[in-house]
Amino acid sequence: MKPKLSIIIPTWNTADITLKCIDTLLKHTPKCFLQIIIVDNGSTDDTQQKIGKLKDITYVRNDSNLGFSKGNNVGAKKATADTLFFLNSDMELIDSTIVDMVEYFLINPTIGLLSPRFLNPDLTPQGSVMPPQNAVNAFKEYWLGQESSYTKYTPKTTLPVPVWAVSGGAVMISLSDYKNVGGWDEKYFFYYEDLELCRQIRNLGKQVIYYPQCQVIHRHGASGTAVATAQNQWRRLIPSSIKYHGYFTHYLINGVIWLSQKLHLPLTK
Repeated sequence: MKPKLSIIIPTWNTADITLKCIDTLLKHTPKCFLQIIIVDNGSTDDTQQKIGKLKDITYVRNDSNLGFSKGNNVGAKKATADTLFFLNSDMELIDSTIVDMVEYFLINPTIGLLSPRFLNPDLTPQGSVMPPQNAVNAFKEYWLGQESSYTKYTPKTTLPVPVWAVSGGAVMISLSDYKNVGGWDEKYFFYYEDLELCRQIRNLGKQVIYYPQCQVIHRHGASGTAVATAQNQWRRLIPSSIKYHGYFTHYLINGVIWLSQKLHLPLTK
């Protein structure tokens, strides 16, 4: 029986965290509802021993750490469902609302990307939605003190709403739209790949939707090592920003933020 959803989970040296993620997926979804694809980016821990031989799991092992975008694309090639869900290994379901999320996605063809509400481990809201990343919004937040103008936030709604961009930690997309945008852009090893995907979806004339009825726990930072070491994450942040924004906008935004910090702004706080 063909699954309704193929879930792609990249991991690197996070065997136990990934197992917890898998356990919650199996616990809260009907049998045969989903296909779980684990993309092991060349882990050197016991990931292969603990996950590689699990029943009902599609396990793909790369020889080296290919990064988040390429790792996701490798996993997507193994998908058998018409709907894909890219999920960080440090995510956990808390109930079965992902089933409702899939049904909502399937009956709304104008949706290009759908993302759930993120929670911290203590079940408090965690920001996962991004406003337009431009110098004006950076000025509003860092100079005028208008929170959530530039940084991640949690929309104050219990209903699905269109947003500008969402975190790539948990995103649902149709296989056809995934192919139309060329998958995850592999020029981004880590950082900004989610903004780029959202931009490509908007370019298709489709919506990015925040779906708060489905909530997932995100152990923020736990899967950062799933694609890059801390040193490499920092090294790739600036190049990824330049690739996404272009040189002028990158330096303009960072100049706005840097100068506000030097001047200890905003003074309104």
